[in-house]
Amino acid sequence: MDRYFNKQELKMANYIFHFNTSSEPSYPYWINNAAGKCHFDREEVAEQLGFLRIDGFAYSWLDEPDNVLSSRMDGLLGGLQRNDCLIVQWPMPAFGPRWVNLFIDRVHFFGAKLIFLIDDMASWQMGLKFPEASSPEIPAYLSNPAVAEEFNYLSRTDGIIVHSAAMKLHLKDQLALAGKKITDNVTWYGPGVNKTKYFKSRRHLGNGVDYAGALHKAKFLQHLSADFKLNIYGAGPKDQQLAKNRAIHLHERVDPEAIPQMLEGSFGLVWDSDSYPDVVGRWGEYERYNTPAKFPMYLSANEPVIVWSQAAMAPFVRANQIGLTIDSMAQLPDAVQSVTKDQYSQMLTNVQRISPLIRDGFFLKKAILDVMAKIYINNPTG
Repeated sequence: MDRYFNKQELKMANYIFHFNTSSEPSYPYWINNAAGKCHFDREEVAEQLGFLRIDGFAYSWLDEPDNVLSSRMDGLLGGLQRNDCLIVQWPMPAFGPRWVNLFIDRVHFFGAKLIFLIDDMASWQMGLKFPEASSPEIPAYLSNPAVAEEFNYLSRTDGIIVHSAAMKLHLKDQLALAGKKITDNVTWYGPGVNKTKYFKSRRHLGNGVDYAGALHKAKFLQHLSADFKLNIYGAGPKDQQLAKNRAIHLHERVDPEAIPQMLEGSFGLVWDSDSYPDVVGRWGEYERYNTPAKFPMYLSANEPVIVWSQAAMAPFVRANQIGLTIDSMAQLPDAVQSVTKDQYSQMLTNVQRISPLIRDGFFLKKAILDVMAKIYINNPTG
């Protein structure tokens, strides 16, 4: 420790920012699919590492007077000291660029280190294929507020935690279009976290494939043969007719904390596409870079996974032999059918080695500690 930290730095405190979006005793984004659960789990992991929570209320006041905004920011961040560490989950609520810019400036004014923990990339929702550096489309692309603002914010942070190594490289390429560089202090949390208690008995082959999400939003599943067993979690009224005369067991949407206990299949499917059989569309392509919430959720329930062969998590699945990777949805039935009992048993054993790490948040804890090491070792005097 003495090699890298002086006495002042040993007094540093670590914080994670929590945004409240309601006066009700609820958690932000909890009803928005898995968003709230993901944010909650990340905060829990940070707190297990000793991080303290800074609470702020999300609001939109675009013409807020400068003196009022400055006073509010001092009240929010005034407890920060030199070389403290603050983690903020990105993207932040819609405060507006003036609020976010002052927030970043004020964190650094107090001498603290700012880490963005990436949940999603707002600018990537415009498209994952960026214009060529010499393209005439570059000025229009860079002037788009969603792109320009995200470039500005992410290029000013002290550290970034992303989903995968592929996401880091893609972000680096994107920032380069504006002549900006990503910080060297970047780590990734890979398979992610899903904190749950799980005590159920060992799974068995032949119980079908689980899919967390509404059937009518996963039209690629409707092209599978009628006798292919599917368990859908998050079904709505529109799904009843779609599942008629098919081997589909529908479960209505439940609290995200409950889903791991309900999963009854042999495999959990992680897939997104606008069509069948190949991965097509923005959200499918996004899986080249991100860790979908479904991925750690299935693993937290001791369930082998099935992922797209080009997904960011595919190498992890293959390296740990915890499921199947397929090129297209057309391969799904045969891929599942080809798994022998002995192969499945070995998959389960491998999953049960990984799942406690998912439930405990090991991979995110490691990413947080690794990015902090990069920040404080690369710049030990602050």
